[in-house]
Amino acid sequence: MRSVRPWRVENWADFLPNTLGYYKPPVDLYAVARHRRVKQLGFRFMIPRGLLLPVEGGFEVYLRDLVRKDIDILEPEPSGLLSSRQRFALAHEIAHTFFYKFSDAVPAPDGTISNALELEKICDRTAGHILVPTDLLKREIKREVGDYAKIDAAFVRQSASRFRTSLEVLIDRLAVVEPSNGFDRCVLLIRRRLGEAEIRASYFGVGLLPILPRPTKYTRLTDWITDFPRRAIDGTDGSEWAITRMGRSITFRKTALGTRGDFLLQVEVDSKPLTLRIPSASNPPN
Repeated sequence: MRSVRPWRVENWADFLPNTLGYYKPPVDLYAVARHRRVKQLGFRFMIPRGLLLPVEGGFEVYLRDLVRKDIDILEPEPSGLLSSRQRFALAHEIAHTFFYKFSDAVPAPDGTISNALELEKICDRTAGHILVPTDLLKREIKREVGDYAKIDAAFVRQSASRFRTSLEVLIDRLAVVEPSNGFDRCVLLIRRRLGEAEIRASYFGVGLLPILPRPTKYTRLTDWITDFPRRAIDGTDGSEWAITRMGRSITFRKTALGTRGDFLLQVEVDSKPLTLRIPSASNPPN
């Protein structure tokens, strides 16, 4: 059974746009940080991506960076200062503040989640809600494509840019915000790792289930689709190809992402089954 506390923190994050008065992406993380009593933000050359430090009256947050720098968070968050990884790390540390009690001068952990690994997972999920609130994502879907049936790889890329977050976070949020989609399309983020192509996020249309299994995170692409062409994985540019399964044409469209070999993969099934034409006896084939 899902505990009450994780539900509360994710719900709190989804209500941030109303609480802080913003109604379009991207989220101003500096405003969210101030709302959660973060007094200072800094860059430090360190191993963890983010660090939350309780201090008198609130918190300090430090993010991994090669250059040491202290940031003024009293102004609105500038558009180009934080990378998508740093924004996720900041949102993650902000989520941690919800699990502190403020009865003392220096906030202390409230002990509601005793399992450290579970707490990290909760804060990861909450970071996604902070960066991509449910209502803002629904508005983006309606404004850009009309309804979820038209969500495709182009929308994923555009929305990730507008929310200033990673493709993985945006796809994961789509899977939560609009999970009951019946269209015959899937958008996957594929990451190259140790020479393999690994599924890192997917927005899956349940209309594909009769033809393809639901993709699982961290599964190799060639384990999901055993006949997936190796040349398509190793290619550095975009490509398109099709196969036929159960009388349906399946189209694959690859969008290359940068120099690491990562790519978006859009999988789409023709809405109409292929028609098998059987010649009549009076008109035999040549």
